[in-house]
Amino acid sequence: MRTHKILLFIVCCSFFGCAGNLTQEERQTVSDLKLYQLYIDENGNLLNPASKDIIKDETQYIDSIFKNFEQIRTQKSDLTLTVFIHGGLNTFETVTNRVKLIKDKILADGKYPLFVSWNSGPISNYSDHLFLIRRGIRSPVKGIASSPFVFLEDFLRSAARLPASTYNVLFGQNSVLISVYSKEEKAADLALRQLPPMGFKIFNDPDDTGHSFVDWATVWNPTKLLTAPFVDGLGTGAWNSMLRRTDLVLSKNSGFEGAPLDSADTAVSKFFTAYIEKYPNRKTEIIGHSMGAIIANNILSKYADINFSNIIYMAAACRIKDLEYVVSPYLDRNTSSNFYNLSLNPYRDLSENPYYDFVPRGSLLIWIDQTLGSTNSFQDRTAGFWFNIVRSAGNVFKKDRVRQRVHLTQFGIKDGTPQNHGDFSDFRFWTESFWKGNVQP
Repeated sequence: MRTHKILLFIVCCSFFGCAGNLTQEERQTVSDLKLYQLYIDENGNLLNPASKDIIKDETQYIDSIFKNFEQIRTQKSDLTLTVFIHGGLNTFETVTNRVKLIKDKILADGKYPLFVSWNSGPISNYSDHLFLIRRGIRSPVKGIASSPFVFLEDFLRSAARLPASTYNVLFGQNSVLISVYSKEEKAADLALRQLPPMGFKIFNDPDDTGHSFVDWATVWNPTKLLTAPFVDGLGTGAWNSMLRRTDLVLSKNSGFEGAPLDSADTAVSKFFTAYIEKYPNRKTEIIGHSMGAIIANNILSKYADINFSNIIYMAAACRIKDLEYVVSPYLDRNTSSNFYNLSLNPYRDLSENPYYDFVPRGSLLIWIDQTLGSTNSFQDRTAGFWFNIVRSAGNVFKKDRVRQRVHLTQFGIKDGTPQNHGDFSDFRFWTESFWKGNVQP
């Protein structure tokens, strides 16, 4: 999820439009990918990746995935199901094309990829916030009627947040960036030295050179003093809507509108329910990128009986307390499971800056911690930011037998490794070598 797109998409997409439809040839190719993708829309419905049509017979769709899995398993008996969940600000075309580009590479490595996709497009989410959702419930009539007041509220929020956003830019964001050795860095370094003796497996790339001239050149660009409040006022609504949709990946919206409970499960929930029955002890992997880690936590909670031998979070946008309340207990119950928490170099998170400081710099994780999220305590901070996880790991994972299976990886500042929040899916993210920081082409 590339955080710098939030403001750009929300403010500009309505003027410039979005990507066009797939060609007929592309649709046919995508149709073959139904065996590897479960795409859930904003209401929890399963969509056909070739046409965006709602799939009426979800059971038949799921059965076809299992049949394909079994067919490939006849040739690869140790075939591992690897579930991948993307983050926010991904369009239908983006996630479908990703399946098309990399599913064969994953299969070649002896893994069966299942892409759990969801509607996290920025325009769609802000539109829901503005016109449809009121206090977490779909209310089209009330939503449309109250939309002018909601937009006014967002605008006034931007104005009201001007002092806070100005302070954050001048004395928060910039001071951390230009500090030679900040208090936050000192605390992280001190905590990091204590983790290996506790049993944690640490890969901390030594190629940590701080900031380059490019990072310094525009740090005082005054334009971001004007754009920062709008990132808060408009971006927060889109962010809250995306958080709501992470829940709809497992539970349909109709389940909260009086529909029978047995019809409330999404295709993703139905798949995992059937998977437990078919393969009760089979080793499985789950990979969540950015907000995908939030969905992965929901899956771990609801389907704790699945043997996830490897749990991989890449730049996780979930909270530290989510690791403590979900991942740590799961590892305690499943003694053969390993957890990998992958982070960018913290300087890269802090200085992600594609627009030369015309908007506040920082990756999504920095934006959540400083602006978009409700950060009431340290445990509410994002788990994917290196300075956060190393300071909290000892408290999150308290038992020795759990700590021995927790791997914390930080990529250095160098070419050929992830350097921005959205870079992880550009690499072979499904391989153990990548999880341990050894990047391969």
